[in-house]
Amino acid sequence: MKKVIVVFLGLSLLLPACLDDPIPGPETLEAGLIFYNNLMEADKVLWKVDEAVSTMGQAYGVPVPGAVEVDGFGQQTRVVASTLDGGVALDSFDLFLDPFRYYMISIMGTEEEPLLVSDTIETSSPTLGLVKMRFLHASETMGAVDIYVGGELPEHRILTGIAYGQLSVYVEGTQESFWNSIIVTPMDMTPADSTLLSYTVNNNFIPNKTYFGIINHTETDPESSFRMQVFNQPSL
Repeated sequence: MKKVIVVFLGLSLLLPACLDDPIPGPETLEAGLIFYNNLMEADKVLWKVDEAVSTMGQAYGVPVPGAVEVDGFGQQTRVVASTLDGGVALDSFDLFLDPFRYYMISIMGTEEEPLLVSDTIETSSPTLGLVKMRFLHASETMGAVDIYVGGELPEHRILTGIAYGQLSVYVEGTQESFWNSIIVTPMDMTPADSTLLSYTVNNNFIPNKTYFGIINHTETDPESSFRMQVFNQPSL
């Protein structure tokens, strides 16, 4: 079966036309993909999945969700990232997809030294009443970092030594701790000594939900200021 990528723009949904007596067909098996563009310099990124190409150029910092039709478990799928202007191939790799699973894919770095990162998305719910979150370090300028949640004291440091291009493990905490603060510091430095960024727009964190935080830049320029983007993650 030919594999197809369907990219959903914004919150729009593709709905089948209504039929009076639709004929039941076989259930389609799909794997979910979410693309993240953290590439410096290039304004737009074009993604290709096997023979299907997304019809839009992905802007920096804007996630694009989609779905790939698969025949079964462990299906090998080729993912290629290129620039929209000029069609310069950036990087590519093979994913092995399972139906009913979700996968994140991010491009970062520069056109000369691009870096592709991918992983499965954990769709299980956090511990009852808690918030679950993981982080992607997409700013080479920062160097390795530590992450504090809920305050500046040593006990608030939940992750240490997260390097550029690295995905953290999933961590959990109370809604109040995430609302209070998420602070990123250089590795082995306290917030009092050096704070690279402090995420304060935290009132969207909801218990029993999973989130994805990306440490990147405000613009496609490594000299621009640091920021953290936080996105909802799918759950089953």
